[in-house]
Amino acid sequence: MPPSGKRVDPIIANRFYLDLGKDGVSVQEVGGIDFETEMGELQQSSKSGRVAYIKTPGANPLKMGKITVKYAAYKGDPMEPWRNDVIAGKMEKVRKDISLVLYDHEAKEVLRFNFKNAWPSKRAFSSLTSKGNDPLAVTITLDHEGVTVKGYNE
Repeated sequence: MPPSGKRVDPIIANRFYLDLGKDGVSVQEVGGIDFETEMGELQQSSKSGRVAYIKTPGANPLKMGKITVKYAAYKGDPMEPWRNDVIAGKMEKVRKDISLVLYDHEAKEVLRFNFKNAWPSKRAFSSLTSKGNDPLAVTITLDHEGVTVKGYNE
């Protein structure tokens, strides 16, 4: 519960959509939305000969994680041509701004992650097994050049 004592419902993490601009894709899972400050460490000796460590923010104060997107494989996958353009080296074409949008129970947008100049750097297919009934899954790793968050703590 927030410090004010007023009840606020949490943001639910199971209603979301990956907006790729003209194309979108329904996804099962998204991970890697993290923000990290790189650290520098200074080691020095004091007057008594004891070693002291000082930790400070590094040269890059905000390092972004790689986004992983998991979804069921299907024909007409909009990620496939995007990934193939990366393999062909068409980097001026592949970088695009994308968004991950979260919705509440009434289908109203409550949170938006806007990723700048994202592009698919890796594609992996799930393991195959004769024991299960799960569809083949694709996991795409997206690199990007920064993220802004709209709707959180506003």
